[in-house]
Amino acid sequence: MQDEMNANGPGHGSQNGARPYTAPSPTLRAPQALTAPGETIELELTDLAYGGDAVGRYNQRAVFVPGGLPGELVRAQLQRERSNYARATLLDVLRPSPERVAPRYPELSDSGGFQWQHIAYPAQLEWKTRIVSQLLMRIGKFNDFQALPTIGMPEEADPWRYRTVAQFSVAADGAIGFRRTESHDTLDMPTCPIVHPTLDKLYQLTRAWIQSHWGARAHEYTERFTLRVAVGAPGAQASGPLSLAGGHTYRHGPSGLLTLEARPGAPFAEDGGPDAVASALLDALPSLAGVVILGLPGGRGRVIAGQDFVHERVQDRIFRISAGSFFQVNPTQTPVLVDQAMTALKPRPEDIALDGYSGAGLFSLFLASKVASVLAIESQPSAVADARQSAALNDIHNITPEEGLLERVVGEKRRLRMRFDVALVDPPRSGCLPRALIELALLGPRTIVYVSCDPSTLARDLRILCDHDYQLTSVQPVDMFPFTSHIECVATCERIAR
Repeated sequence: MQDEMNANGPGHGSQNGARPYTAPSPTLRAPQALTAPGETIELELTDLAYGGDAVGRYNQRAVFVPGGLPGELVRAQLQRERSNYARATLLDVLRPSPERVAPRYPELSDSGGFQWQHIAYPAQLEWKTRIVSQLLMRIGKFNDFQALPTIGMPEEADPWRYRTVAQFSVAADGAIGFRRTESHDTLDMPTCPIVHPTLDKLYQLTRAWIQSHWGARAHEYTERFTLRVAVGAPGAQASGPLSLAGGHTYRHGPSGLLTLEARPGAPFAEDGGPDAVASALLDALPSLAGVVILGLPGGRGRVIAGQDFVHERVQDRIFRISAGSFFQVNPTQTPVLVDQAMTALKPRPEDIALDGYSGAGLFSLFLASKVASVLAIESQPSAVADARQSAALNDIHNITPEEGLLERVVGEKRRLRMRFDVALVDPPRSGCLPRALIELALLGPRTIVYVSCDPSTLARDLRILCDHDYQLTSVQPVDMFPFTSHIECVATCERIAR
């Protein structure tokens, strides 16, 4: 899973024989002090770390330099020093890498969302493959295991304007936009050129409404808001309307959802109350399907104008996605991710399948047509409700969504001696709890497919599975987030016959 692009915009790779950074052995002499923070140093960069920073070494310490590239000689200013590493700000590139390109949106480089604007796109894909391979070896202890080449965005797709969800900050100084990296400051953005055009248009209209109605007091009402648009995968509308269960017909048409987080003590009463504000926003922005205001006091919690969900189309499936539910944000690559997961899982018509951290049912709805039945386990109530509604909309009846923690539900099914032939998990960035992985391994499906948005926690969790009678057979990175250091992977583990 992958978090929304938020207001605050992480493993090592190697190139040309350069070795990834490892902490110095305790038998070596202690690293020397670098120099005082604020001092300028020159160093050669030799690696890229998971998280996007280039890495060099100076006085036996690793120095992390955002905006650098391996092979470059740079001048950098030290910012802070730790026991075995330091961080520095890039000042000058004295010898550039051939993979360096001019950032398309330099003003957004410190917003946290686009760490790799300075890297040519083919090189980004190569580095993501290297980083995944290095993390599998370093964290997972999979000796010499190589990830498959990263699947990038197709040439005809725009690798910049794809995101269908984004979160924006509202600052006390009137700025509205993304929050700067490692800062409480907000980058004021009249437009957002790094999201889907439909989302950008809705952002501009929402921003204009906030500024015209609340002006300099906008930060008293809200500190951030999230916009989601449903646009369908590119080309989906060309296949025409879909006939849904109950005689309903889905026709392609973008719709938006605005979720506004209220500040404590927000003066909504001056505008007729939060219900009136939500209704006014819905009336003013026709492309919105609904407005949700969260964080209201007095036990009320939230108000809704319109509906608190949108419908999104992926291939020939329609999904209901609520304000509190996760769903992939790259409509071009989401079908690719689904296809890779289904291919890796190799389901059979007689199989009973398990979908863990199932969210709104993205994988479950595609898996259902390939197996006898699917148990979809999810702890977020809104996502469980979405999965049920989505299954009904698509006239799918062999999915059982169940609310609960994966480790508890799987443990219960194992104690009941229930059979599961294949399993898929798609956890949040923090990965799976060890107990969940052990319970899953004890359940004994022949194949476990792990979809991950963090290759470091993926490597950790794959080691647990492989310590419990499974063998890692493949890891396929899929570039869901171009020009960022984020890496999505589909990993396949097969049960070892005993």
